[in-house]
Amino acid sequence: MRLSRRGDKPPPAHVVEPLEPIRVLLQDADLAGFVRPSTERTTDELRRATPLSFLPAGAGPGEWIEIPTRQVLMVVPPPLARRPWKREDRVQQRVTMRVGPYAVVGTAHLKPGQEGDLVLRATHPFMPLTDAAFGRADEHRRHRAETLIVNLSWVSDLREG
Repeated sequence: MRLSRRGDKPPPAHVVEPLEPIRVLLQDADLAGFVRPSTERTTDELRRATPLSFLPAGAGPGEWIEIPTRQVLMVVPPPLARRPWKREDRVQQRVTMRVGPYAVVGTAHLKPGQEGDLVLRATHPFMPLTDAAFGRADEHRRHRAETLIVNLSWVSDLREG
């Protein structure tokens, strides 16, 4: 199987079902592709720990792969319509961290009382960050994402700031 790197290419013309773009970062791969539309947040889907059903960019309609969530380091999810009625009060905290081979900076949105200990979120290992920048720690190039979902199981060197 050939896997593509990041690229906002449209789904292949021969794929007829509606698909949404997604980027999945693993320990040794940066995958661009598509997922089926969902009414729930990608974070909630990842927290269920069921494999992520993913169609790599350039693959045919029958070439879906399943990625075990424990192998996922980070995800740039499809855009999700804002639902103001579902918003909860959160404390915003700027964080820097190392996620496997990646350096990440972003804003965590924490429940009041959690801001003192980000690891409290370990009961839900996938933490979304907003206004995020990330890239391989050994490179200077950084990518920006409105939302970046981080697997806390892979996080080391977590700091405020």
